[in-house]
Amino acid sequence: MTGESLPVEKSVDSEVLAGSVNGPGNLLVKVTRLPGENTISEIAGMVDDARFSRARVQSIVDRVCAWFVPVVLAIALITFMIWILIGVRVRKENTGQAAVRALTYAIAVLAISCPCAIGLAVPMVVLMASGVAARLGLVFKAATTIESARKMTHVVFDKTGTLTMGHLEVVKAEIVDGGETPEDEKRSVILALASASKHPVSRAVTIYLISAGVTPSSKVDNLSEVTGKGVEGSMGGRSIRGGSARWLGIEAHPSVQHLLAEGLTTFCVMDDNILIAVYALSDTIRPEAASLLVSLRARNIGISVLSGDHAAAVDRVSSSLGIPSDCVRAGCLPADKAVYIRELQAKGAKVMFCGDGTNDSVALAQADIGVHMSSDASSSGAGAAASGASDAVLLRPSLTGLMSLMELSEAVHKRIIVNFLWAAIYNLVAILFAGGAFVNARIAPAYAGLGEIVSVLPVILVAMHLKWFKASA
Repeated sequence: MTGESLPVEKSVDSEVLAGSVNGPGNLLVKVTRLPGENTISEIAGMVDDARFSRARVQSIVDRVCAWFVPVVLAIALITFMIWILIGVRVRKENTGQAAVRALTYAIAVLAISCPCAIGLAVPMVVLMASGVAARLGLVFKAATTIESARKMTHVVFDKTGTLTMGHLEVVKAEIVDGGETPEDEKRSVILALASASKHPVSRAVTIYLISAGVTPSSKVDNLSEVTGKGVEGSMGGRSIRGGSARWLGIEAHPSVQHLLAEGLTTFCVMDDNILIAVYALSDTIRPEAASLLVSLRARNIGISVLSGDHAAAVDRVSSSLGIPSDCVRAGCLPADKAVYIRELQAKGAKVMFCGDGTNDSVALAQADIGVHMSSDASSSGAGAAASGASDAVLLRPSLTGLMSLMELSEAVHKRIIVNFLWAAIYNLVAILFAGGAFVNARIAPAYAGLGEIVSVLPVILVAMHLKWFKASA
């Protein structure tokens, strides 16, 4: 399972993997492995292995709160004992009077100390962040995701459907001189030919010509599709064929050769044995991809590309985006992507992986943060496994969500730090006042309970301030 952007031709005895999507042709498939032994099950098993091997992140709040109550109880007990000693030895009170006074100080300490501010420091911010993320087209599945996204040092991208749009578009078109047919009529003939096929390449050429205002010629008849190769028909007794350069036997033609060398897909049209047109197609790079990579590099974040596609197609995309060849891997199977990520993690990198398909599930689970990009394919169910294995989902098919996730993570981290500092300062100062550390100032037990409002309200306000967060992209 490679997630190819182009259909893969199948013949007798070819393997058909679970999760494959068939094109316009018909397949007669023989089941060779039972349910539970197929490719999807193997991927699911690897996803579980990757999940269970990941260390669990223990929340700061859990650690602090675990010590807060016993520490406060100890402080209250110490306060009680100190004031008994002061009452008996310094103020010359009897034991009963000293104990009553000491008890009021101890109760004040217990009443004014507030674990609520610490307990709400993270949940309140995360709660607001989840709403902000939804507005930005993001969904994260755990608080640890939004807390750790800012720490990523390497981002690994799948190519097809992630860095690229996931569908073919015509990028170059050439009407070759030859024959007696005018150029406009040639385009009409080509449209009539291409529109007779449901193949993705033919559909892309059809869309291109229609958008250019071309109308199909009525002179082309006897149209028929040659599965996996092209389409053919006749016009005025001449044979008209359109399809791959390999099928037409013109791979060495000067008008075709340089396009194939660039890793482009070609749709060639021949009138009898004369080449009349060549269309070069590619999976278009997402318009926001280049600016995103610039932003990532500005943060000193490493970038890699992994893909199951042919090396020429992967190199064309990576070179267009300025990604070094040593950070690019083509022909990757699902397990190969996970291995590459583990190698980065072994070197100390914090890896974020972004992909859109089922074949990315293992890599999504292996990465420190797996981000699944929703697309037309994934929304139809093909990306369900990938979505389940990810830590965050981009609801909109745009890479700008990655930068939004990192920036939101930084904003969340700053507010959590502010909340913790406030909770620490409040409890320290309030306990000192309640415990009588200052000679001429103290907080009586009757007013100590108001400390709940004083401690919690700033935490809530700091969290609510996140509502006005705006991402740079």
